[in-house]
Amino acid sequence: MLARQTLQLIKTRRTCRSFDKYKEVDENKLDNILESAIWAPLSIYQLQERKFVLLKGKAREKAAAVIVKDPTILKYMRYMYDHQPWGRDDDWENKAIDFAADLGSAPVMVLALTQKNANRHKMEHNLATMWCAAQNMMLQAHAEGLDSGVVTFASEKVKKQLVELTELDSEKWEPVYILNLGESREDPAPMDRHRENVIIVKEN
Repeated sequence: MLARQTLQLIKTRRTCRSFDKYKEVDENKLDNILESAIWAPLSIYQLQERKFVLLKGKAREKAAAVIVKDPTILKYMRYMYDHQPWGRDDDWENKAIDFAADLGSAPVMVLALTQKNANRHKMEHNLATMWCAAQNMMLQAHAEGLDSGVVTFASEKVKKQLVELTELDSEKWEPVYILNLGESREDPAPMDRHRENVIIVKEN
């Protein structure tokens, strides 16, 4: 039973881009989501050196303002509009603009930071564990009856300003993503997954 439930949880999780900003998120649920993050696989090159910063209220607004001031977020959303493969609707471009204005109005954000490492191989390991943590948090949020969505940022200026908001050292810490959390105002349809991407090699 547990195996089927786990697979169903994975298959029914959705990325949300429009949240109800007026619905508060239960503290116990947030604690469980953050607990799931720290139980993600560890990188041998950073072990416990990773940070998950919970942003609510004014802290959330400050972080969102830093990101949306950068033009790349709207460019990214418009790129999605131009290239998204699962069929367009008339409201898609407006949804992109709305999201870029306030990051979907999620009431809670989790800023995930990894320790910087100049060695590319080691940094890739550090980043990988952060994305494992993202999956953990998104699945736990779904299990808690909440919705989630990841926001990334290419601008080094934005990254530095986000670290400064946390009062951490921007020379040491690298923001990887922000995870939006809350209750969805939409019910996004799943995108088809292709079974042919699974390759099985057998040797007799």
